[in-house]
Amino acid sequence: LHSLSTTLTQDLDSHFPPIGRVIMPRPSMCHTSSLQTPNDKEQALQVSESDLMSLAHSLLQAWFDPLEVLSTSVKTLPHPAQNSISNKLKELQEHSKSLGDGLNILSGKMGPAAQTISSLPYRGGNDIGQDRISKLTNFHFLLSCFRRDSHKIDSFLKVLRCRAA
Repeated sequence: LHSLSTTLTQDLDSHFPPIGRVIMPRPSMCHTSSLQTPNDKEQALQVSESDLMSLAHSLLQAWFDPLEVLSTSVKTLPHPAQNSISNKLKELQEHSKSLGDGLNILSGKMGPAAQTISSLPYRGGNDIGQDRISKLTNFHFLLSCFRRDSHKIDSFLKVLRCRAA
């Protein structure tokens, strides 16, 4: 998920207007920012397996609706790579669903603590903006938030994989 979201962000960056960088919201405004997650490797290593699983699952679950918004709104995105972006978003959705199915199975084997999912509702609505700059800026911001969270999910799962080995 993380490598695909990084590639997608790079595709968007190629035609992102400079003014969009100035007005883009900060990562602390992402809908998942309220979830307390480890900030670095040292902190992640201090977290229990069941809590890491719960955090990864909560973050992934929080992105199902926003990924749908991105996938729907890409049709009106003023970007020359619109088709490529659309295809990559569909792939992200498929990978997210597949990973979610896998996390359901694993967390079921780990016990109740690992099955706890924090609710992080997306309240951004279905409209990413009316004009060219607001569409690109809001789309890019939401994708940046996903990229940040997919990196966290990836890191948590790597820690879990190492502990299992």
